[in-house]
Amino acid sequence: MDFFGGYHMTFEQLKPYLNDYPAVPVTLQFQATAFDPIAVTQAFDNPDHPCFLLTGKPKKTEDGYSFIGFNPVESFTYRNGELTTTTKDGHVSRETTALKPVIEGILTANRTPRLPAMPPFLGGLAGYFSYDYAKYATTAQLPQVTDPMNLNDADLVLVNQVIAYNHATQTVTLSQIVPTPKVAEKYDAVIAKLTALKDRVLAVTGERPLPSFSMTPLKLQFSLSEFTEKVAETKQHILDGDIFQLILSNPQHAKMTGSLFGVVPTLFRESPSPYQFYFRHGNFETIGASPETLITKRDRTLFTYPLAGTRRRGKDQREDDQFAEELTHSPKELSEHNMLIDLGRNDLGAVSEFGSVKVTAYRHLLKFANVMHMGSVVESRAKKDVSAVDIINAVLPAGTLSGAPKISAMQIIGKLENRKRGVYGGCLGYLGFDGDLDLCIGIRLAYRQDDNLVVHSGAGIVADSIAKYEYQEFNNKASAVVNAVKETAAKGDVTHALSD
Repeated sequence: MDFFGGYHMTFEQLKPYLNDYPAVPVTLQFQATAFDPIAVTQAFDNPDHPCFLLTGKPKKTEDGYSFIGFNPVESFTYRNGELTTTTKDGHVSRETTALKPVIEGILTANRTPRLPAMPPFLGGLAGYFSYDYAKYATTAQLPQVTDPMNLNDADLVLVNQVIAYNHATQTVTLSQIVPTPKVAEKYDAVIAKLTALKDRVLAVTGERPLPSFSMTPLKLQFSLSEFTEKVAETKQHILDGDIFQLILSNPQHAKMTGSLFGVVPTLFRESPSPYQFYFRHGNFETIGASPETLITKRDRTLFTYPLAGTRRRGKDQREDDQFAEELTHSPKELSEHNMLIDLGRNDLGAVSEFGSVKVTAYRHLLKFANVMHMGSVVESRAKKDVSAVDIINAVLPAGTLSGAPKISAMQIIGKLENRKRGVYGGCLGYLGFDGDLDLCIGIRLAYRQDDNLVVHSGAGIVADSIAKYEYQEFNNKASAVVNAVKETAAKGDVTHALSD
C-alpha cells in the first residue's frame, strides 16, 4: 500500500476547543492507495475484543467512508433491563438500570467538537439497538415473546480510536480521543502513537486467509401454509381497523461453524449498498448490506430515508424496466409508501422543531443487486435539547419494519411471530462524541449467536396482499445474504486479496 504525505492538527489548532469541551480528537491524516477496509479490519482484529467495520454510502463520493474500530475502551450489552459492562482489561460488572442515562452520560463526558474537513465519526459508541429495544421507549404494553437464542436488546462498544477512510479522496484519518486537561501533556505521545498506527495500516498488503465458515442448510421458520395463515390473521386485523399495514417476517435458521467474517468479502462485493457492516462481540456476529437509513444526524439536521415498495431485479434490461414500471405505478405499493412516509414524518416530529419536518425527495426509484425499491427523504431540525437516545427512541423501529400504526402493529407482530427479532428490524451504526449519529436499519443481514445462524427478512402485508407473493418477497429480499453465505460455505478455505 503506497501513501502520500501526512497531516495532523497541531496543538495550537486544537487550543480554541480546550475550554469548551471535555475531550478533543487528535488526528493524523495521510493518503493511501489500495486501502482495503476488509483486510485492515482483519489485520487489526483481536478475537478477545469486539470489533466493527462500518462502510457505506456509494463509493467514489465524499460520503463514502469506512470506519474501523477495534480494542474498545469498554463494551456494553443490555438485556431485559440488565446492563453488562466489560472493560478493556476484562473486568465485568452488571447492574439493573435504564440504558438511556448511561449512554447520555458517556456521550456528555466525552463530548468533542466537530472539526473541519474531518470524517463524520472520530470516536464514540458503535453497535446496534435491536428491534426489541423499542419496548424501553414506549409505555404501551408489548407482548412477551420467546428468546431461544438469548439475544441482547442492545450491544455497543466505546471506541476512542478509529480508523476512517474516505474512498473518494483515498484519505486515511486516524483519531484518538483525549481528555482536554491532558492534551498539552499527551499531545506528542498521541501523535507518536498514531504514527505507529499508520505504519501498521500501511503494512497490510497481499492476500490474507479468511476465517473458515460452514453451515447446515437454511430452514424457514414458517412454511408457506403457516405463513398464509398469518397473512390471513393480519388482513383480518386490517379489516377490523386495528392497523393499516404490518411487516411480517420469516427468519431462516441454520447451524454454523467458524466466523461470519469469512462471508464479508462475498456479501460486500455482490451486494453494494449504502450501508455494509460487520460487528462482532463475544459469540455474537452480524453482517449486512442494508439499503435503508433509520436516522442520520448532522449538527441539528435529521434525515430519514423510508424505503417501501419492492420488486426483484429483472433477468435483463427489458424485464428490469417492466418491474420498475409495475412498482412505480402500483396502487398498493404507492399507498404503502405514502403511509410509511407519514409515519416517518410523525416519528421525526416528536424530536424536531415545530414546522421543520419536510419531505425533500419523493418516490425515487432505487435499484440494488437483487431488488428495487421506491425511496423518499424526510428531513427536520432537531430540538435543541434532545439527546441521541431521545432520537433513537422516537424512530425505532422504523415504520418500514413494523407497520402502521406502529404500536398496534408491534403488538400484533409479537403475537404472530412470538420470537425476538434481535438486530433484524433494529438499527446499527454509530453515535459520535460530537453529537452526530448515523444508524441504518437492520435488514439484508445475517447474525449468529454461538452456533445458531439466522438470515432474517420480511414482507409488508396490506389489505389486498396475496400470501404467495409476499412469501416470495421476503425470499427476494434475503437472496443476496443467502447467496453469500451459501457461496462462502461452498468454497471452503479462501483468501481475501487486497482490493484496488
